Amino acid sequence: MKKQEEFDAKLVKVRGFLEKGGYGGVLFGAQHNFSWLSCGGDDQIIHGTELGFVNVLVTMDDTYLISNNIEMPRVRAEETEGIPFKTAEYIWTGSMEEDIREIVGNKKLAADFDYPGTVNESATLGLLRVPLLESELDRYRELGGVCAAAMDETMFTLKPGMDEFEIQGVIGGELLAKGIIPVVLLVGTDERIFNFRHPMPTSKKLDRYCMVVICAQKWGLILSMTRLAHFGQLPDEVQKKYDSLHRVEMAYITATVPGKRIKDVFTAGSKVYADEGYPGEELKHFQGGTCGYLTREQGLTPDGEYTIQDGEIFAHNPTIKGTKLEDSILVHGNSFEVLSISDKWPAREVEYNNTVLKRPEILVR
Repeated sequence: MKKQEEFDAKLVKVRGFLEKGGYGGVLFGAQHNFSWLSCGGDDQIIHGTELGFVNVLVTMDDTYLISNNIEMPRVRAEETEGIPFKTAEYIWTGSMEEDIREIVGNKKLAADFDYPGTVNESATLGLLRVPLLESELDRYRELGGVCAAAMDETMFTLKPGMDEFEIQGVIGGELLAKGIIPVVLLVGTDERIFNFRHPMPTSKKLDRYCMVVICAQKWGLILSMTRLAHFGQLPDEVQKKYDSLHRVEMAYITATVPGKRIKDVFTAGSKVYADEGYPGEELKHFQGGTCGYLTREQGLTPDGEYTIQDGEIFAHNPTIKGTKLEDSILVHGNSFEVLSISDKWPAREVEYNNTVLKRPEILVR
């Protein structure tokens, strides 16, 4: 699918939203929606903020880039080439209000953020991003391969005595060198893996056990994965927990099929936690969900009514104290494609519900 075709397919969805809601236009200001509509463009001048400096205004007849005179030249030349946006540029000391009203007049206007005179429809607009188009899935596959290689390079070169900040620097450097932004980067070693489910890196030095967690972004898409490495023989307690975790994860994975609700998936994993002797463990850490232009588009929760669609990406991340599993996976009907595991990483074939998948082991060095 060419960029123009991808863009046109997305406009059909947006204009269907306009017609259904009786809106004269919709203003997109969130960075993730700019990436979605620009078919992989980037507006992250400031990382860690939802809103960017470039807005997209879609009406029933036209699409506009609205930005200040600092950002517009770069965005047109490097981020939206091949997409027929009209432009509305304003001096950076001003605002876009006049441009917006000149385009839509007094018509009802929706937005994906709180903007004066608009209706915030961010939740409904988010549903337009699924399912992903084949061109987006191709980008996801490429991102998964690069992230898996970066994780391999990091974990295979770990040495006892490295501190967590240093390990963070290695994986962060591997990703940044490929144009990938680590929007989440966690590193924990030894007892910190058992004490904290989200170990922010510290100056603690690695002795035997290390966990690295990434949510890595390129083209607006975010891929999530976790890997564990251990120096010397793996303790029986850790191996037992990890074996149980494989069964929990496979229960989640095999329940994530089109037509199932998020809460049905959560229930399937919760049951296996209990069967394995770890009841309630699912309440001690966020369990994952569907992915795309956010780290999780839909969270895996016990009351989630969202229904899984064919062609979605998900990353469930079950944990049992001291262990964790996580990969980004594409669902096609009742089949699954793991996007974030390499042939170099030690793995086992796990069978559950008549499904066999290659799942990562703990790297023992």
